[in-house]
Amino acid sequence: MAMTMSKLFGRVIKVKTSGFTFTNDNLEIRFTVPFDDDPKPNISKIEIFNLSHDTINRIKRGATCTIEAGYRGDFGVIAAGKVTSVLTRREGVDKITTITVMEGDDYSRIKVTAKSATDKKSLKITFKKGTKASVIIKRLCSVLGIKLAYMKLPRNITYKKGYTVTGLILNNLEEVVRDCGASMYYRRGQMVIRSIKEGTDERFILKEETGLIESPEPFEEEGVKGYKAKCLLQHRITTASIVEIQSKTAKGKYRARKGEHRADGNDFVTEFEVI
Repeated sequence: MAMTMSKLFGRVIKVKTSGFTFTNDNLEIRFTVPFDDDPKPNISKIEIFNLSHDTINRIKRGATCTIEAGYRGDFGVIAAGKVTSVLTRREGVDKITTITVMEGDDYSRIKVTAKSATDKKSLKITFKKGTKASVIIKRLCSVLGIKLAYMKLPRNITYKKGYTVTGLILNNLEEVVRDCGASMYYRRGQMVIRSIKEGTDERFILKEETGLIESPEPFEEEGVKGYKAKCLLQHRITTASIVEIQSKTAKGKYRARKGEHRADGNDFVTEFEVI
């Protein structure tokens, strides 16, 4: 989808939580929203200026929060999760309330318990010989309480000798996902399991006319080659977004692997890496 510069006017920020919708029409709102392709939930930070004491008290920890951003002609969700903290500080004449939002849930500390174990004595979840990886993944997601938005395994391998889960369940889940050649990550607050080479085609062409700020710079780390890019804030770009880039340096379709949406009072940008 091509988008003209005329649509990139009139910044829109909407933060919905605890029964409120805060917008930048009448409030100063800043945020940093990171995204990447690992299963650890990302933490977004929102700053809202000069809220009333009563309103601040009604923003609750644990409440659902969504952040939408973009421009009047084109905005969308950039993060969704749960409020983990609400802190207010004074800076000069301003009262700034910082809301931190965790995307999805942190499952990294959940261990096998007597309730979830198949072998109650030794606290193990065991799978019999010849069990398919997909069966193990679905069972472990169920035990952890993970609702998968999407799963596509490059290889649905068979564990000929069976499989045993002990201790921290997420470690085993990640191992099985890796054995299948897949990766596990959050995408706009929803857990996805699929090949790291796959993505979601956003049908979007990023070029100077649609918000590209400068020619992407090539990078190489740990054998991975790609480009670092910066553009006017673009809600379509998140983990595993397939985006076509037209520039002097990068030309073609690329997959976003990590980055950050940022509104800091001056900048209203998305910085990201593509491979």
